Amino acid sequence: MKRWLILSLICSLAMYSRANVTDMRHQMESANQAYLASDFSLAAEQYEQIIISGYESAALYFNLGNAYFKLNQVPAAILYYEKALKLDPADESIRFNVELANSRIIDKIDPLPELFLRTWFRNARNLFSSDLWAKAGVACFIMLLIAILIFLAASSVMVRKISFWAGVFLFVSLSFSMLFSISSYRDYSQKKTGIIFTPTVTVKSSPNENSVDLFVIHEGTRVFITDRVENWSEVRLINGNIGWLKTETYRPI
Repeated sequence: MKRWLILSLICSLAMYSRANVTDMRHQMESANQAYLASDFSLAAEQYEQIIISGYESAALYFNLGNAYFKLNQVPAAILYYEKALKLDPADESIRFNVELANSRIIDKIDPLPELFLRTWFRNARNLFSSDLWAKAGVACFIMLLIAILIFLAASSVMVRKISFWAGVFLFVSLSFSMLFSISSYRDYSQKKTGIIFTPTVTVKSSPNENSVDLFVIHEGTRVFITDRVENWSEVRLINGNIGWLKTETYRPI
């Protein structure tokens, strides 16, 4: 009896999951049709509903960013382009649209010079998504085990040398793959960046309304969140400027 109950539950869950996937596809097709019909408000609303239901993908965020861009809601467009870029950092179309949307905002901030190694690490990591780096790591691990087995079983000196150096290469590749995967996932999950949504924000010297005004930024500007105190956030700009603003003035990426 228990066995049949368990099988019945599994079948029900499978049918429910399949129904959810089918419903999600219908919602996506409906949103895409609204976008193609130039009903960008409806398309944005339907894309948002899909996200609220728990689904996310680079394509979904990209489409939503496009809808908001067509509606001239630049901060929202930048937010969702950046979310798409986090999931698929190698996509040139997404990167181009991020730059295009950023050309429409008021603040033009020059970044501080960056160490060569840091730039290299980020560029190398962004060649693939976190999932692809993890899959590459698993593949390297399997091949490393094979190389070790060949090294231990081979009687030929040449074969042992080849398997040894192949193992060294695979171990290094495995290390970098996992490092890039963990770094990319951490950046995505920690929500340490945000996009300003308030038209004009005065950044303060401390988390207090009566503190000194440091500088002013505008909607669409990207900020790095370095600390939080109650309803205040300490942020840093790409030019190194640091200050405090109300958490409600931005939305995390």
